[in-house]
Amino acid sequence: MAARATRSASGAASSGDDASRCLLLLLSHDELGVIVDGLADPLQPVVAVALSNTCKGLRTPLRAALEVLQQRHEKAKALCHKVGIRKMQFASSCFQLRTKDRLPWERKGLDANDMATLGMILQSRGLPRLRSLSLMFNGFGDAGLLAMCDSLGHGATPSLRNLSLCDNRFGPAGADALAAALRRGALPQLDTLWLSNNPLGNQGVATLAPVLRKMPALEELNIYLCKVGDEGVASLVENLGKDDFKKLERLWLDENMITRAGGETLAAAVNGNAFPSLMEIDIRRNDMSDDDEKALKAKLKLVWPFGNGDSEDDDDSEDDDAIEDDNEDDEEDGV
Repeated sequence: MAARATRSASGAASSGDDASRCLLLLLSHDELGVIVDGLADPLQPVVAVALSNTCKGLRTPLRAALEVLQQRHEKAKALCHKVGIRKMQFASSCFQLRTKDRLPWERKGLDANDMATLGMILQSRGLPRLRSLSLMFNGFGDAGLLAMCDSLGHGATPSLRNLSLCDNRFGPAGADALAAALRRGALPQLDTLWLSNNPLGNQGVATLAPVLRKMPALEELNIYLCKVGDEGVASLVENLGKDDFKKLERLWLDENMITRAGGETLAAAVNGNAFPSLMEIDIRRNDMSDDDEKALKAKLKLVWPFGNGDSEDDDDSEDDDAIEDDNEDDEEDGV
């Protein structure tokens, strides 16, 4: 490589062309492509553009890549506009998005195209500070989750800790797309995953279970109101290894279709120390009688979330207060 650079630079110097001033011209198109891909942030395209301006000879080989980057930048700006991030006097909407550590994007009407743009931004590591992403109540369905997850590969969004996908109408197909992204190494530091009120069913949970078990940082898993039955519970808890769900502290399975048999399966796993860090579990309001629920509560007393005499009404009111607080925070964020 050094010899090739020396020969090329020598020849260029004698002819007076751009290679005598820019060693980047010695690289192949493929090598330049790798560099541009690494710099191609759709929220901050100026870096890649600056590279192309290093010398005249780079403009032609980089033209196609920069055109693609420009298209991605326009999509990113359109997404910013849709979620309410506006250009300010001293900061573009994309720059503002890039600085966010929390994105409360609930009820923004995000569709599959928007989700594809979000996935593209996440994969490009354009949100280096992002810790919390809430996409609740958008209704983008399987197509939307697939569009976002299809772009996510190894190391995508390493800063993200909290992801909420509640109330978006995706089922087993969406679960499969999410599982595939997680298997590829996306979202490596995720510790909180909320999937509630989506029709995952037993199939969706079974698809997610193998990868959820192995997530090293997962502490909270919410599968409330997801049409999960005994088979789904079994896929989550049976034959757990010593490193499976190693940090899981809270598990919500309430308002599903779990019977007494599924509850017994869950209790056996919990009491068999399959969840070494578990502090709280909720399996209320499933397909079991009051007596069955009381018996299960007795078996799970160490981790039952309402074992201190609190009434369900009190719990519900606390949840409502929490939702109101979240909404107030969202209004303050202006998005």
